[in-house]
Amino acid sequence: MKTVRKLDKTGDTCLQFDETEATAEQRAQAKALFEEHVMKKLPVFSTNRPGGAEDLKITSFDQIEEGAETILVPAIVAG
Repeated sequence: MKTVRKLDKTGDTCLQFDETEATAEQRAQAKALFEEHVMKKLPVFSTNRPGGAEDLKITSFDQIEEGAETILVPAIVAG
């Protein structure tokens, strides 16, 4: 299962999909959310990676790993 989490002021939006079983809609929704975030030049990280691998900054939807969590980090706003 692949997981995409978007963190924002309303909390945590979680989308999960499996490449072999996902409906086209689930994958398309996750990809649109990812690409919208990347277009704004906001960071995306792959965390809790299989085998205890280090967290990784990613820039492409194709880099999302099975079993890891992909975190879409919000913009930091000074107050």
